[in-house]
Amino acid sequence: MPHSDAARRTRRRTLRIAVAGLTAGTALTLTACGIPDDADALQTRRAKPVAPMAWEAKASAAEDGIGGGGTGGGACDTTQLRIEAKPLSRPANHLLLEATNISGAPCDLYGAPYPRFDDAQSPLAPLPASKPRAVVTLAPGSSGYAAVRTSSADGAGRHGRTVTTLSVGLAVRQGKGRADDATEVALPGGAVYLDTDAWVTYWQSDPGDAAAWWVTSR
Repeated sequence: MPHSDAARRTRRRTLRIAVAGLTAGTALTLTACGIPDDADALQTRRAKPVAPMAWEAKASAAEDGIGGGGTGGGACDTTQLRIEAKPLSRPANHLLLEATNISGAPCDLYGAPYPRFDDAQSPLAPLPASKPRAVVTLAPGSSGYAAVRTSSADGAGRHGRTVTTLSVGLAVRQGKGRADDATEVALPGGAVYLDTDAWVTYWQSDPGDAAAWWVTSR
């Protein structure tokens, strides 16, 4: 019927206009969002590899005792420090090593000190649990601390003897050996009793942290 044909033509013309308007509107939206409207925008692109996060590297370094701190000024050496051995009334049979930066530049205390008594073939072993989360950095005038247990409180240690001399060496960098320039340090009272239960903590930034390790090591 003529009336029906005219109605169908009108509907088709309306649909074409609507589709054209929708296409134009989509193109404008894509352009406004900064997305190209060509076929390349629909292509799948290969994902790029992601570098490990920075905190993972820092955590790994901290586990080695070389991360989470440090100044870039390099490891402290004995010419930059004044190292003293002080007695501790509690815990018993302990000394406190205090290393003070007497230079005009910051430096880093890596790992643990290397205390050697008398003519011992090797320095005391460090207490593993005392490893800090970060390198101890010494600004000029500031100090780092390490506790030395010289003997067991209950007499369980073996080969006890009285020693009269102490030398302290420093780590060049954790895991990279130690410096050769150990310095002589006076012992409180001139002598201490030493046995096989002796150990030393890693360097700490607070003397209380150094002395506290006797609780977990008994």
